[in-house]
Amino acid sequence: METALPPTSTQNDYYRLRTEWLRYKSQLYDGLTGLPALPAVVEDVRRVLETKGTADVIYVDLGRSGGQETKLGWAAYDGAVREFAAALASLRAGGELGPQDVVSLHTVRSDRFLIFVAGGESSSAARRDRLLAALRTRIDSAPPASVLRTLDLSAGHARIHYDPIVRSERSIQQAVAEAMLSSLVERASVESERRQEISRLISESGVRAVFHPIVRLADGAIIGHEALTRPIGGVSFDSVEALFAFAESTDLLMQFERLCRRTAIGAAATVPDLGLLFLNASARAVEDPDWSGPAMEKALAASGLHPHDIVVEITERVAIVRHDEFQSSLRTFKDRGYRVAVDDMGAGYASLQSLAAIEPDFLKFDVSLVRDIDRSSIKRSLLESLRQLAEKIGARVIAEGVERPEEMRTLLELGIELGQGFHFHTDGEHE
Repeated sequence: METALPPTSTQNDYYRLRTEWLRYKSQLYDGLTGLPALPAVVEDVRRVLETKGTADVIYVDLGRSGGQETKLGWAAYDGAVREFAAALASLRAGGELGPQDVVSLHTVRSDRFLIFVAGGESSSAARRDRLLAALRTRIDSAPPASVLRTLDLSAGHARIHYDPIVRSERSIQQAVAEAMLSSLVERASVESERRQEISRLISESGVRAVFHPIVRLADGAIIGHEALTRPIGGVSFDSVEALFAFAESTDLLMQFERLCRRTAIGAAATVPDLGLLFLNASARAVEDPDWSGPAMEKALAASGLHPHDIVVEITERVAIVRHDEFQSSLRTFKDRGYRVAVDDMGAGYASLQSLAAIEPDFLKFDVSLVRDIDRSSIKRSLLESLRQLAEKIGARVIAEGVERPEEMRTLLELGIELGQGFHFHTDGEHE
């Protein structure tokens, strides 16, 4: 049975009130994560304080990990924020957070999270450490291509005590400010230690190179190797990606990348059937005059290499977003004989016009497009479209992250020429 519409004046009041409510709700609830902002949970935290007497606030910041949103683009970073919110929600399902514990954002459209944990049976620092350990376990179980795995969390903590003569809202806000300050202080200390680590790696030449083959899918012939950097000995970084992300936020990046580059070139002389040598380069490294300097010429000559044996890999984002800033640098590369590959194709930045201006020799398709491509018609369609784009600009195609025979067969059916991934590794991988 249909419900009759209310009279016009009442209907107008209804829509006005609904609009005001939606506007109010948008200021208190985040559309991306579905989480409330701090003002929306103050009353819940106050009740916890009245019931338990104390609560700890754990502050977690995703945005202090080397400008990931700038490097990855807002869409990819939003995905990481959404994944992190889901990881937090799973803590409640797993029992790490109790029914009275409260989770919120500091503000809507933010990457700063607040977790209010009821009671105070242990120190707030110990609670923070347990919570972060549980979160990292869930992050480590994310898919290998997940942006979330590359983020370096910054966290702080503070304890809130219930005091009936102090307004609860004021106590909560002060504790949040204290937790944020705690995060900044600890972050500064960690960054200082990590900077010293990178300085040590540079001064001691403390890196080595490993080489992953790039093969022709039709017959398995090796056409080249990508050089990847590994630190020698233990470091505090969770991954090589985190190491480079931090280095990129410092003034040590240029020296560090020169070390990695020359280490790879020196080690390449020992790799049988080397073929082309693919070297990764950050945005700043592309503009490094060292590429055309005497030190680079000497390093190449010592390994029996020439510029035309080297393929410089830049990411799709760098190629497109920073296109105008270093177009002349890329032209210098090509004039000296270096080849250029655009890495991580499929991340969403490419345009035919911009790629054509760069004139890449290779396009490397992102692992997220390749994994399980035999099971996804959507991925097959996307990859076929990108292959056609590569043909239009005269670039050769490399599919990254090939792990299974079924993926390789599907890539061959789609006309993909080259592949890279664990499917092509052998026990004698060059490490």
